[in-house]
Amino acid sequence: MLMGHAETRWVPGHFVGGHPALDLANAVFNRRIPESDNELLKSARDIGNWLEASGLADVRAAAAVAGIADEPFVERIHAVREASAQIFGSIGADRAPSPEALSFLFEAAASGLAGGAVGLNGTRPDVVLTRWRDPAAVAAVLALLVIEGFFTLPRERLRSCPRCGWLFLDTSRGGKRRWCSMRVCGNREKVSRHRGLA
Repeated sequence: MLMGHAETRWVPGHFVGGHPALDLANAVFNRRIPESDNELLKSARDIGNWLEASGLADVRAAAAVAGIADEPFVERIHAVREASAQIFGSIGADRAPSPEALSFLFEAAASGLAGGAVGLNGTRPDVVLTRWRDPAAVAAVLALLVIEGFFTLPRERLRSCPRCGWLFLDTSRGGKRRWCSMRVCGNREKVSRHRGLA
């Protein structure tokens, strides 16, 4: 676990993807032009807080995740996140997703299901409180959500913000949404254009 870092404060603006798998892929500051401190999921506490803020876990489950002291746990969650970003980024760009990324997600999901750490409630993962302390179960939950999104999300509506690279489902009526957030990236683009013209 990384020590001495400020805890990430999750706000509604972090959850603009329209699906938890896309919001997970967006758990970096900027995917298009990463900066030196681009990471938002720096610790088990950040991951637990993200799960709670996203609505995937309640307060007690999030606290259980935050208490995981297994250092490879954070790296494994990063790997699930990057697989999600690769898969949905490829789909959004009308390219075939990486078979390696899909294979990794299926393996992560299968380990949680086979070990009984994760069940299914319809198509969504279901975890009892005691299992939220299990790093493999948490990774399996997130991998299952990405797999579910891969098979169910409307591919023609997947977009990548041209400014930050965050992924989102375009649910606008005409399918013309361009920015992850008009308040953030849309406004920054307007300011950049204004400065360029001034």
